[in-house]
Amino acid sequence: MDENKIKKTEIKSFWKEHKKAIFILLGTWGLYFFTLWPRIISIKPDGLYLGHVNVWSDWALHIGLASIFAYKNPQFWFSYHPMYAGGQLIYGFLTDFISGMLMRLGVSIPSAFIIPSIIFTILLLIGMYLFLYLVLKSKRGAFLAIFLFFLSSGLGFINFIKDFISNPNLNSFLYPAVEYSRLDAYQWGSGNVVVGMLVPQRAFLLGMTLAIWVLTALIYVFLKEQPGNKSDKIILVVSGIFAGLLPITHMHSFIVLVVLSGIFCLSLIKKWKLILYYAVPAALVSAIFYLKFIYGGIENLAQFFTWFPGWTIKGGVLNWINGWFYLWGAMIPLAVFGWFILRKKKPLSIQMLFLGFFLLFIFANLILIQPIPWDNSKIFLWVYFGFSVLAVYSFSWCWQRNAFWKILTIILFFTLTMTGFLELIRLQRIDRNRILETSTDDIGLGLQIRENTDPLAVFLTEPSHNHLIMVWGNRPILMGYTAWVWNYGFNYQQRERDIYTMFQGGQSAEELLGKYRVSYVAIGPGELYTMRANENYFSSNFPIAFQNKNYRIYDVRKLWLQ
Repeated sequence: MDENKIKKTEIKSFWKEHKKAIFILLGTWGLYFFTLWPRIISIKPDGLYLGHVNVWSDWALHIGLASIFAYKNPQFWFSYHPMYAGGQLIYGFLTDFISGMLMRLGVSIPSAFIIPSIIFTILLLIGMYLFLYLVLKSKRGAFLAIFLFFLSSGLGFINFIKDFISNPNLNSFLYPAVEYSRLDAYQWGSGNVVVGMLVPQRAFLLGMTLAIWVLTALIYVFLKEQPGNKSDKIILVVSGIFAGLLPITHMHSFIVLVVLSGIFCLSLIKKWKLILYYAVPAALVSAIFYLKFIYGGIENLAQFFTWFPGWTIKGGVLNWINGWFYLWGAMIPLAVFGWFILRKKKPLSIQMLFLGFFLLFIFANLILIQPIPWDNSKIFLWVYFGFSVLAVYSFSWCWQRNAFWKILTIILFFTLTMTGFLELIRLQRIDRNRILETSTDDIGLGLQIRENTDPLAVFLTEPSHNHLIMVWGNRPILMGYTAWVWNYGFNYQQRERDIYTMFQGGQSAEELLGKYRVSYVAIGPGELYTMRANENYFSSNFPIAFQNKNYRIYDVRKLWLQ
């Protein structure tokens, strides 16, 4: 029997064995996401709405970036950072590029965001199941690990119980009052991976999907008795190309994959010739994208990869242990115990792969990857995925003991999932979470600006995360939301001061408007409130180019156009 026939037979056999499990997975978690995604973004008569505060804050940039790919000439796609005129676009853009291409084909904005999200989620679920089954050799174990991961959280449910006791009512379960996995004392925005990452962070969803499939392919090929046939080499090359896409998809997932696949391949160094089929394309493709789109774009490198021991949990070792216990409950000791069980059952390569998750945990507790500490959670929640697998080994060991250990297993599972369960109920309540991103009137103004101004015309706006000029006008703004601009690595401090000066008007403002080659000044509610804009100055000296009931856009090009 030739290789192709053997391959087809293997695929048919695998599908026959696992199709029921995959359908159950898609009928549970797949159904959860399928009912969520179509409602997370919607256009109503009065404007565009997003279905959660995390989505409201993050997707404004994504809509603006996707619109650049959809509506601008390709020569302008990478001319500037959407939140920092003149800055290099170093953000992982692949997800938004896909949505932008759909929009370019005539697909509506909501559909262009919903369709890829559904597809990536299905691919993630299947990829996770395959990865987990290859490691655990158990369908039930794979399901348990997936449940632990998606219900990731900590001990926030204790506060829920306290709140319920003080005010018992059914509505507390139908819509929990607060996000109980959020812990501001540790700058922990959300302990649940779905609420904090997979839904709002579009780059994280695709980045994790690609990385999971790459890891699955590596395990599949190298754990075979005799790896190295033609199809294995093709799988490794394709996996290397997918890995190479991660710098323009999601940098944190790229870091995770480099560590995990690196330590996995190192343990198999005797098969170095076969490893090269993965490593060479991964290195070449990632290097090309890194040098083209990222290298040189970070102005303030000193605040990236800085020594930050303890992460945000300060006050000594005991406080650090207490902090992680509150954030993750018993997950860390369960993972440690599970790894020692795994050592007895799995080959060195799998042992080293899961040792990599511990190394990532240590790394993220010592090194601050970006200026905002919350961004380290993108590493931590990856670690939680690996720890969920190890926790399955611990649960399996306990379940095989007497009744006491079985009861303990149930209690531990409850403590690890209850907070996440509450968070996912709350996330589904779009009717309570929906927030207006941009009004219909402001969208119309943005589209008018997009159609009637130079593609690279610079606008002076307040530093907000969802300004209509960036999201709908698709024009460079001098500076967007300050914290994000800082987190992208731009030296923004002087520009921030200059923006305030420009809004005050006068000779100094005119000099700065000329210096930054500002073409238009937007004055609306935000500029009047946060910037204390002197609109009398602008209305007395410059013509209004565009306006609606909320905004006046002043043309200031005469200050520098000769």
